[in-house]
Amino acid sequence: MKKFLIIALTFTSLLITGCGSKPVEEEKSIAVTVQAAKNQGIENANIFSGTTKVKDKVSVTTEMSGVIEEMYVNLGDKVTAGQPLLRLKGTDTENSIKSAEAALNSAKAAYEDSNITVENAQNQLDSSLNNAKIAYDKAQAGYEEVQRQFSNTEQLYQAGAISENDYKQAKANLDQTKLGVDQAKAAVDAAQKAYDTGVSSRQQAKAAIEQAQVTYDNALSAKNKLVLVSPVDGIITSKTYNVDEMATPSQPAFTISSLNTLQVDISVTQADIDKFKADQKVNVIIDGETVEGTVRYVPEITDAKSSLYVVEVLIDNSNGEFNAGMSAEVEVITEQENNALTIPKKAVFDEEGQSFVYVVGDDNRAVKTEIVKGIETDSEVEVTSGVNADDTIVIGGLSLIKDNSKLFPVEKKED
Repeated sequence: MKKFLIIALTFTSLLITGCGSKPVEEEKSIAVTVQAAKNQGIENANIFSGTTKVKDKVSVTTEMSGVIEEMYVNLGDKVTAGQPLLRLKGTDTENSIKSAEAALNSAKAAYEDSNITVENAQNQLDSSLNNAKIAYDKAQAGYEEVQRQFSNTEQLYQAGAISENDYKQAKANLDQTKLGVDQAKAAVDAAQKAYDTGVSSRQQAKAAIEQAQVTYDNALSAKNKLVLVSPVDGIITSKTYNVDEMATPSQPAFTISSLNTLQVDISVTQADIDKFKADQKVNVIIDGETVEGTVRYVPEITDAKSSLYVVEVLIDNSNGEFNAGMSAEVEVITEQENNALTIPKKAVFDEEGQSFVYVVGDDNRAVKTEIVKGIETDSEVEVTSGVNADDTIVIGGLSLIKDNSKLFPVEKKED
């Protein structure tokens, strides 16, 4: 009996000892996704939808009336500056050009002939002047001698020393000598007149060339006017005539819309209209590509049909990348910070009107931290207070943890 008691006590002691030595369960780490807070640009923007359309339109008319012989373009075609659009019939014009060209060639030939005439007249004048000078000098010398002799004869005649017949003979000799001088001068005058006549003929021939050239140029100009060309790059948005119809300068043949500058009209509510200013730069997204746009016009009154403000935005399309009628989105930046401390928006949770994040502490424990938010986008939040750059923030698995939870941080891979 005593032995049984000892065994029972020993068994009880073992049970008590076994129960008292059971190990305490170790706290498990909770796997969470983390990312460091970082400084970067952040902005908020509003998006407005619209459609591209042409801004500038040009009416193109023929310079003369005529029946259309050929039509080179159709409605909707793209054209470049200088490209032919249509051609008028011009049989009479072709005949006028041939006639004017013949007249011009004839006038040029007459001018060449007049040059030869003037050259011959000049040569004749030179020869005549030389001969006349010799004859004139000889005649003048003889005349002076005869005049001296006649003066003596006249004195003798008045004194009654010679007869009247001798006096008359001396006077006749003087007159004959004077006639020789006059003839020499007349020869010079004749040569000069021939030269002047040649010069006048040449001037008339030159004037005839100029007039013929004007007539020819006018005929060519009329021919050029038969072909109507585009003054600008653009697209044919209206076409008035067809082949064999009469075109007139009073009726535009085409309307060409320039694609160099496109316009996007967006409808804006009263709440958003103050976000727009004239000449403001905006982003325009067309076919997945973002280009810069400029606000052209901000209305002060709403559209009568939609009761919205229709804002006009222009984009440079000089490279011809876009067409009219394409869907476009205008992005207006409403908030922007170039160097903000940001964290993913999914890291933030709210409690009782306050915002919090979990910061990973040095011992890998969650530290519930209150923050003050700044700019918010769909994916990022600016933090103005509460965390520092490079703090490790829990961004995934928030529902599994609480303040002071032991964490197993898994860093988010960059996209």
